[in-house]
Amino acid sequence: MKIEKVNLNGFRNFKAASVSFNDRTLMIGSNDVGKTNLLYALRLLLDKSLSDRDIEPELTDFYINRNGEQPDTFIINIYFSEVTEDAVLSILKGHVSDDGKCVISMVADRATLDCQIFIGCSEGELELVQSRFYLKRLNLRYVRSRRDLEKFINIEKKKLLKQSLDNLKAADLAADQAEMNVISGQLNQVNDKVAGLNYVKDATSVVNEELKKLSYTNGDYSVHLDTGAIKVNQFIDNLELGASTSGSKIMLGGDGRNNQILLALWKAKSQREFDPEHEVTFYCVEEPEAHLHPHQQRKLADYLIHELPGQTIITSHSPQITERYKPDSIIRLFSTAEGSKAAKDGCSDCISDAWDELGYRMSILPAEAFFASCVFLVEGPSEKLFYEELAIQLGFDLDFYNITILCVDGIQFKVYCQILDAMEIPWVLRTDNDVSGTKGRTDKRAVGFNRCFSLKGLPNAPYYPANTTSQDLVDNGAWQNASNQVNPNGMFLSKIDLENDIALELKAELLAFADKVDVVDAIKYLQGKKAIRMREFISQNRGAFAKLISGELAKPLAFAVARVIA
Repeated sequence: MKIEKVNLNGFRNFKAASVSFNDRTLMIGSNDVGKTNLLYALRLLLDKSLSDRDIEPELTDFYINRNGEQPDTFIINIYFSEVTEDAVLSILKGHVSDDGKCVISMVADRATLDCQIFIGCSEGELELVQSRFYLKRLNLRYVRSRRDLEKFINIEKKKLLKQSLDNLKAADLAADQAEMNVISGQLNQVNDKVAGLNYVKDATSVVNEELKKLSYTNGDYSVHLDTGAIKVNQFIDNLELGASTSGSKIMLGGDGRNNQILLALWKAKSQREFDPEHEVTFYCVEEPEAHLHPHQQRKLADYLIHELPGQTIITSHSPQITERYKPDSIIRLFSTAEGSKAAKDGCSDCISDAWDELGYRMSILPAEAFFASCVFLVEGPSEKLFYEELAIQLGFDLDFYNITILCVDGIQFKVYCQILDAMEIPWVLRTDNDVSGTKGRTDKRAVGFNRCFSLKGLPNAPYYPANTTSQDLVDNGAWQNASNQVNPNGMFLSKIDLENDIALELKAELLAFADKVDVVDAIKYLQGKKAIRMREFISQNRGAFAKLISGELAKPLAFAVARVIA
């Protein structure tokens, strides 16, 4: 059994949204976009730790539009598929279709703040039920992002100990009971020794003297400091998790290590509780990467993907975790004027083919791009270095606008654009005005033009004579014509390439940097060691970049910012 999708209407961030899930799902998105609210919608119907009182609606649960208006109701529909477990079929008898589908729905009324729960084979066959009786066989386990690690560890530790006790065989239980009797006697010995310590006796006598002054009824009453109040069961309940390394006992680690300990405890306890013959469990974990360094975040992602015994839904802000998930298992939530939405309605296979093309090139940068409000695609490292500095000098704070500059580094722009389109992430690109020959032909293609035309769905540019250069396309007006067609879509063509374009707008600075008299020689010098010399050029001339604000070089950056704030 798995959660196939959720429809939300009028609930919190969501005016109307449909979100599909996979067996292993990662949910990403900016802060306050609704990740926690989406999980809470699932919890209202599936988390048995929430009481009937907990799930009663509040006014803040109803969507509010920009005019401050709220709908009369909110509706949460959870669609299940592959419902084949006997335990679930027995408790949902009559509410599961022949092909293993089921819907559980909540409808809340804003006027009365009442809610009703419905179950049916489909959305059109929902029947009112009086309780969440199905939670005897269904349950969603949830770990929130804001967690008191020490408190949570203690809670999970006690539950795990209780489960282990309940699972003991009779002979082992009897043996443990005998051993506990021995421990109890030893605790009494410890108590006597503690009470005999001189400073303990002195401290208790002072307290007792003060008690006698407060009330005559305290005359025959005394307090004492000892372990006598700690019975053997309490002693075990108060066991603390310790740690050791290389055989030596140490304190538990910081929050990062404690976070790992918490998840290990939680998983161990869940595994003990998980009984596929009698129940179905779903797992939701918010921001599991808290306090962990990048390598451990990736390891944690693998653990969550492969180790939890059931459908899992994880929320994260971590590129390291994101890169571990298949692209068709990632949900990207984003805000619109009509409430929060999921790109392509959640988990979708529409980018799988494109992702396969990207293949081994997948790295931290594409993963980071999933969190961007806009991605600026450039040819290579030199362009990335240049535009990062240009953004600083022009006052465009890329982190403030949540813009990522990504170099495609030899991969087709189209591959990246398909992935970004599938995630509904806006993009801008800048590409060289390449001209190249064609096998079997004597004329040339405007490769740079065609790169952009293909993304816009336009026919290729005509072939040009064999002696045509990139500069010729600028001189004869073809470059300007192509730019007029693609610029409105966020695609920008170099006049030739980055180094030549710098020579057009920062000629004096380039000549001085290269120590050349001829600009062609200066361009070749800058191109000679690409990123290394680009970094040196930037270091020496960043102060001059501000005057590029009105030129062609700055247009893609300005477009990206405008796309974010639109």
